[in-house]
Amino acid sequence: MKGMKKDKTIESAFRGYFEGAELPPCDLERIKRRYVRRKRGIFWKVTSAFACVLFLCVLSVGIFLGRGASDPARTPIIYYTLASAQAESATYAQLSDRYENQLRGLSPFAWAENAQASYTLYFVDGEEALIGAHLRYLRGLDYWEGELYIDLSGGTLLPEELRTLAALEESGSIGGRPYALSTEYTDGEYLSEAKLTLPAGEYYMTIMGSRKSSADFLLQLLAKNS
Repeated sequence: MKGMKKDKTIESAFRGYFEGAELPPCDLERIKRRYVRRKRGIFWKVTSAFACVLFLCVLSVGIFLGRGASDPARTPIIYYTLASAQAESATYAQLSDRYENQLRGLSPFAWAENAQASYTLYFVDGEEALIGAHLRYLRGLDYWEGELYIDLSGGTLLPEELRTLAALEESGSIGGRPYALSTEYTDGEYLSEAKLTLPAGEYYMTIMGSRKSSADFLLQLLAKNS
């Protein structure tokens, strides 16, 4: 299978993290969502002329950008609900054949004893629009569980449920990839909402775990193997 050698490298690199515990029967039910004064003489004349030229340039650029923003050729985002989309359960093996680049970072969940992933492929008007993954991890007292969504539409289709995640302000970069992250402490656990931009698409995630850094590992895993 294409990418098998790469997956072996990932498996070796992260085997120390994914090991050593049996997952308890638990479900994540809370998915929340979660920015030149005037002068006299010749100097004033030169400055005025330059300012006029600069103003015309700025005005021209503004008009150009305005036209681009309203260009009917640009495809607007179409919003839909997950309930309205056709959903099909799938395995990592089934999806990775078609979406190797998108799923490469999740390969450890296919073999680790202390981590699990279940996948759903969403269709909108017959088009494969989204991959959903329910992820669970446990090692000692460190555990987290959450939902990960991978956009397959190139930004033209977006579930209503992910609007708040898409609107998160950029927090920085990880592995050279821009991301946004918001974390709050609620009901004795840390709830993190994040968005990660990779060459393969946009990744949206909601993670609830025992530590504030519960979402960090997943962000690093995805960014490193993008």
